[in-house]
Amino acid sequence: MKSPKKRPLGRPSGQQEGLPTSKTILHAASKLFIEKGFESVSMNQVAELSGVTKAAVYYYFPTKTELFMASMLEVLSFVNERIRTILEQPGSFRSRLVNIATNYLKIPQVHMDGMVEKVRHHLSPEQQESLIIHENALYQRLQEGFDAAVRNEEIICNDSFIAAHIFVSMLKVGERKYTDDNKLFASIEEAAEGIVSFLWRGIHK
Repeated sequence: MKSPKKRPLGRPSGQQEGLPTSKTILHAASKLFIEKGFESVSMNQVAELSGVTKAAVYYYFPTKTELFMASMLEVLSFVNERIRTILEQPGSFRSRLVNIATNYLKIPQVHMDGMVEKVRHHLSPEQQESLIIHENALYQRLQEGFDAAVRNEEIICNDSFIAAHIFVSMLKVGERKYTDDNKLFASIEEAAEGIVSFLWRGIHK
């Protein structure tokens, strides 16, 4: 009689409900990396937040660098899709920019540039290039929105790609706080409206 075939060490059983285990791990990892940065996150922390064993995390992502890459690409792809969805909604381009700004500011930010710089020595040239491609895709998605607004004669914009970069840079101002009780803006909604209003004065017809 043959002995039953064993599963590879650490391989979790498939989830019957909700997300696949790999996606659950990625969601937990992206939350931790964004909030704490690469160096401060351990595979144990990811396992605990995911509700799986550490062996399960290693089964899907053999190294922390691979987990970091997969989770960051997941985040960037999600943000890209979210921007696309908002840009396709009815209403003015200005209202859609406010919606994008509000969504961005609701997510705790550890600035992507700073995070990637700190972890760069862990990444292969191919991994670094992949992050750059996914990040640039966000600007290209926003550029499409600015281009459409120009065609619809809602705005005047000679370089939509630069406008997209300026918009994202301005969003970082919305996160500015001096202490926990002393922020530049009283709320996310106020920040989104203020930033877009400032940008709008330079591009509206």
